[in-house]
Amino acid sequence: MAIKPIPYKCIWCLEEFPKAAFTSESHVLPKCVGNKRRQVLTRGIVCDNCNGSFSHKVEHTLIEDPIFKTVVGILQLRDINRDFIFKNVQLGGINRFANMKSEVVPNNITIHTEYIIKGQTGEPDEIRNVTESKDYQKRDLALLSRAVHKIAFESLAYSLYVKNDFEVENIDLMKEVDIFDSSFTVVRRWVRYGEPYDKVRPVLRYFDISHVNNKIELYNWEYQLLSYEQLVIVGMNLYGDCHYLSLTSTSNRVNNDLLNLTEETIIKRPLLIIGDKLQYMK
Repeated sequence: MAIKPIPYKCIWCLEEFPKAAFTSESHVLPKCVGNKRRQVLTRGIVCDNCNGSFSHKVEHTLIEDPIFKTVVGILQLRDINRDFIFKNVQLGGINRFANMKSEVVPNNITIHTEYIIKGQTGEPDEIRNVTESKDYQKRDLALLSRAVHKIAFESLAYSLYVKNDFEVENIDLMKEVDIFDSSFTVVRRWVRYGEPYDKVRPVLRYFDISHVNNKIELYNWEYQLLSYEQLVIVGMNLYGDCHYLSLTSTSNRVNNDLLNLTEETIIKRPLLIIGDKLQYMK
């Protein structure tokens, strides 16, 4: 059984049935990147109005981001009808390897990828070199941050309302979560409306996808509640594209709260910070 029953109340706008319509499911990560059925919020959690709004306004920003776009390309996920399930490659089969290198200057990232395919019958090893680059304006960073916060908040809902309780990490912490509490207003306002407009809500990010074929753990799609006391801090691993963020910190505290997180926990470096600028954290 899931931790909590389906609320028939939207986690975003807080409207309840029957005033709000709940005729559609909500995909935590977009359906077009291998998420046909794996992490889907059943009807009664996100209303139709909010669900449609997010798919048009914010999700495309993550899909087209150079880091995530490269990972999705390597894993061949761009298929709306495909469920992504990683199976370890066996000896004698086709093996795929990838190395990614990044170049980051303030508000620009360039990803160089060498992608090698071995073991194709009658074919030599195939080597592909791909470069993705992007210059970020403040609006791009805001939409990217909103997309990641959307996934994080809906991942929390997924753990509460969909997952079997024996599958949930930190089950005791999860049982304490009231996703409709007013402390989550900051993330609701940020994802739905981009408020406050003057600052980009920060996200810490790193990626680790070197020698993909030998690192099964990079293919996991994981979500972890790191704390639930005064702050709700979460970590996400989206196929090796990892994020840390706060769902409850106020706008004037969120930077310090994330900095404290890097001092108190073991997080891989170098860290990118998505905020008013895209840059490596010093």
